[in-house]
Amino acid sequence: MSLSNIRIVLVNPLYGGNVGSICRAMANMGLSDLVLVAPANLDMDEARMMAVAAKDILERRRVVGTLGEALADCGLAMGTTVRAGLYRAHVRTPREWTPRILEAARTGKVALVFGRENSGLTNEELALCTNLIQVPSSPDYPSLNLAQAVMVCCYELFVAEGTFVPPEELSPECAGATREHMFTMWREMLLEIGFMNEQKADHMMLGIRRIFGRNPLTDDDVRIMMGLARQVLWKVRDGAPPPPDKPGPESP
Repeated sequence: MSLSNIRIVLVNPLYGGNVGSICRAMANMGLSDLVLVAPANLDMDEARMMAVAAKDILERRRVVGTLGEALADCGLAMGTTVRAGLYRAHVRTPREWTPRILEAARTGKVALVFGRENSGLTNEELALCTNLIQVPSSPDYPSLNLAQAVMVCCYELFVAEGTFVPPEELSPECAGATREHMFTMWREMLLEIGFMNEQKADHMMLGIRRIFGRNPLTDDDVRIMMGLARQVLWKVRDGAPPPPDKPGPESP
């Protein structure tokens, strides 16, 4: 898988909490290769606390003395920057770079390089990178927390890789007859509670239909809506018991 070939490189990280949070973000998004370049005297207790269940990534981290060492086996090195300038004009967003990163990661190592919390990467360090990334942010406050910047980049890669499969709706879309029965019940309920009168009922029901039509209605959805109408009618009619359910798919 391409994500296993993507390395997160942190240059001179200052805070153990950020490093731990980055480990957690990496684990969330399916990455595991972490390299620290000449880190400060990090509070490792804080790092372990913030890593939560991603302590294995933290413990497997590799520490090197220079950025060149961290990038030695990487064909593509993406440096992150928030500052503009003549030699930073070719920056792109993480989403724009994602196809290129994943393509390169299918055959070799790719590094995403992040700088110090207080000053980012130097021009000399950016010169070692093949391409530049800038995370979109408000011009009023463009600087992101280090762990947040890593999370944004990892998220874009994870989504583009297509490994996440969203859960499927198990309840099928309801049949037309069932849906019409629901609207009949809602018309009766809304008239009963005085929400509309008979003269305006057709017009109001068009609005109700538009509301329900904005998304697919499943069998489960319709059964809940019919159950609601049935219960309201029971309550407003002096507590008379609700009518027995009709056999068929509309019964809750």
